[in-house]
Amino acid sequence: MYFCSWNIMSKKENTALVLGATGLIGKELLSYLLRNNKYDMVYAVSRKPLDFKNDKLINIVADQNNIRNYIKEIQVDHFFNCLGTTKSKTPDPKEYYKIDLEYPIEVAKALKENGCYNINIVSSIGANPQSKNFYLRLKGDMETAFINLNFSSTSIFRPSILLGKRNEKRFLEDISKAIMHIINFFLIGNLRNYKSIKARTVATAMVNIALSNKLGTHIYLTEEIKKNT
Repeated sequence: MYFCSWNIMSKKENTALVLGATGLIGKELLSYLLRNNKYDMVYAVSRKPLDFKNDKLINIVADQNNIRNYIKEIQVDHFFNCLGTTKSKTPDPKEYYKIDLEYPIEVAKALKENGCYNINIVSSIGANPQSKNFYLRLKGDMETAFINLNFSSTSIFRPSILLGKRNEKRFLEDISKAIMHIINFFLIGNLRNYKSIKARTVATAMVNIALSNKLGTHIYLTEEIKKNT
């Protein structure tokens, strides 16, 4: 879904902030940003210190309770939100909304006040604020909230089942991945957007699309994500 197609003038070097830098997509994204010569500084927000250092990396150790104190004067061009909890970690629906929606929206607002114009959001295929499924409704509400912030460039990524090595085991997700390896062969036409996709592929597309600086709101499903790697 596209609303505008013209570009902001490209910059030789950019600054970025990553929220959710230790997750499946976030860690791949952070790695790619640090290797990319189009970025000269990258902020990564995490609850615990990251276990590596890089000359371009500034690690902000914070959570939703104190993040404002750390980013109130930070100026970045691109914001990447890869944050996402799980029902097992956060069984309370209100807390789930705070982490997945209220927290990244607060960060986005603060960054916009300081001049950030480009945001890139990981959502989910099937996201819909009218969905009866809690997770998909939450992601739909999150998308709406980000769009309503009216950034110059808003890119929303709706991947299907993600492939990659997580820091923690997710039993049901592991089963789904195994099944998807078989089902992928039968997903053709519009159903191709339901194929599993590597987290690294999503991360690469996010950076490439961010650097294109397209104005307006753009939503990318699995097949479009793959085309931008």
